[in-house]
Amino acid sequence: MEAPPQKRRAGGRVLETKTYRPTLAEFRDPYVYIASIRAEGERYGIVRIVPPKGWEMDCYVDFEAKAKIGSKRQRVDLLMEGDSFDDGGRYTLSEYAWMADAFAKSWVRKTHPKHFKGEDCRYDHDLLEGDYWDIVDRGDQGSPGVVVDYGNDVDAAEYWSGFPRGPPQPELCAENLDRCEPFSYEYYARSGWNLNNIARWPGSVLRYYEEPVSGVTSPWLYLGMLFSTFPWHNEDNYFYSINYHHAGAPKQWYGTPGSKADAFEVAFRALVNENGGDMTAGDSLHNINTMISAYEIAKRGVPMYALRQMPGEFVVTFPRAYHGGFSLGFNIGEAVNFATPDWVQHARLANEHYRTIARLGVVGHDRLMFTLAHNVDTYTDIASCEALRGEVWRIAEEEARTRPHLYRTEGLRDVSDRVGPPPGNNTRVCGKDDADFDDTRICCICKHTCYASIVGCNCSNDQLVCLRHAGFLCRCPPSNRFVLEWEKVEDLIRLARRVDAKLAQLKGVPYVPAVVDWPMMPRTVNP
Repeated sequence: MEAPPQKRRAGGRVLETKTYRPTLAEFRDPYVYIASIRAEGERYGIVRIVPPKGWEMDCYVDFEAKAKIGSKRQRVDLLMEGDSFDDGGRYTLSEYAWMADAFAKSWVRKTHPKHFKGEDCRYDHDLLEGDYWDIVDRGDQGSPGVVVDYGNDVDAAEYWSGFPRGPPQPELCAENLDRCEPFSYEYYARSGWNLNNIARWPGSVLRYYEEPVSGVTSPWLYLGMLFSTFPWHNEDNYFYSINYHHAGAPKQWYGTPGSKADAFEVAFRALVNENGGDMTAGDSLHNINTMISAYEIAKRGVPMYALRQMPGEFVVTFPRAYHGGFSLGFNIGEAVNFATPDWVQHARLANEHYRTIARLGVVGHDRLMFTLAHNVDTYTDIASCEALRGEVWRIAEEEARTRPHLYRTEGLRDVSDRVGPPPGNNTRVCGKDDADFDDTRICCICKHTCYASIVGCNCSNDQLVCLRHAGFLCRCPPSNRFVLEWEKVEDLIRLARRVDAKLAQLKGVPYVPAVVDWPMMPRTVNP
């Protein structure tokens, strides 16, 4: 591979990221292909994937639709300040496209008149990229402000998807795709690269969610215009993401490897403070409303990579990789999260981080880990199975050690027998009842979705905490507090041993059940 080109401004250098061009055979299964490039791709954080020759999928968005979508209004010159975005205009697709094109032509006519002849406008994307960073870096010293509307987070299930709707999940697999004529309508409808399908494809750890999770397992559509910005962020729960460019002007991306996330946050925090920001770096990043120069971040020693996404190209972001960017004119994109078995190692980091800052994850961590344990027979990779094993045993041990302490030392009561089994603790799949029930059992201290047990008190019908925060629930005496056990420790151990057995099979060694010597103390049960 040749040394990647470099871009320089008044700051550090930004390198071009890696571009992959899979063959048709390599392209048949997205999870197999992404696994093949993961070790290299993670070093960049973001990569471009150009489909094989012949991929010319139509955009199936209905441009004649009368439905209006909302937008967010962005002051591009104030993006360094981290202010929340107000609601912008509401548009049909054709109205948004007309507005976006008019803005882009007006900008070029004003700032680059040599590129405008009569009604013909020539867009020099390098110049426009420079214009963008000039506006952001200059801040509100520029006059007047630069205002754009960004049509982001448009639920494809509610409005439109640019991809054909896929078949039922049981029909999704590479073997069925092989029966389709390459690049026919049926091929696009059944492809794992169809963003309606990727979360449900074999190999996806999110395929066990029967109900769509908007933006996570069900894609969002994005309508961009010149300078509309997707500020710095990494994905919820440190998921992977995949973005497809359906049509229109290019989209400019910047990113850094997930392994450099801590260094990125330090540099980001310093730059926010230097620019008079009044929010913590965590707030600015989680709220996705702050854009800082990629070149200034690179100047502080954080590796930065860039790409310019063209129509028909995919961009994949790897777990925990911070990324951001902007549009170079009117365009239509679509994006969704996905997760491969190797993601579990990042899932634990995300879960623990979210608990320290009281941020709710988009999926319940413990439930998903034990759902994966139930379905571990689908695992084919030793490293991923070892990561899952470590996490399910960790959760089981925390439950096994903490419950006896609360019963014997703290004097809490177990009222599980009085309440009965929960309406949603299925480990085969996560259905609607399971998801609805999860919404009712969130720790009010750390926002962790409790799966195996929870602590409550007679003083409140709705304030509940996880076992870790049993002492922070209220000021009542311990005798007023109680524990609900939805999963017995023995059942958690059974599922953990299921993972052990699969791991032994993958390694080709005999399975020997793990010896558990945790303190299984008796419970205090109150009638």
